[in-house]
Amino acid sequence: MKSHPAFLLPLALAALASPARSGGVAAPPRVFRFIQDDYGRALAEARARKVPLFIEAWAPW
Repeated sequence: MKSHPAFLLPLALAALASPARSGGVAAPPRVFRFIQDDYGRALAEARARKVPLFIEAWAPW
């Protein structure tokens, strides 16, 4: 029987890309809390947790 690489390659990639079901308990999702109007506290928490500080800024114009 002759195999067809043009058919087998996408099939193999689809099998590898599909998530494996382990039956284990999934980790809880990470929650990002936004701190409003307290730059000092936000900066201190970001430094303590060693994560980047995200600043949202906008203008009504």
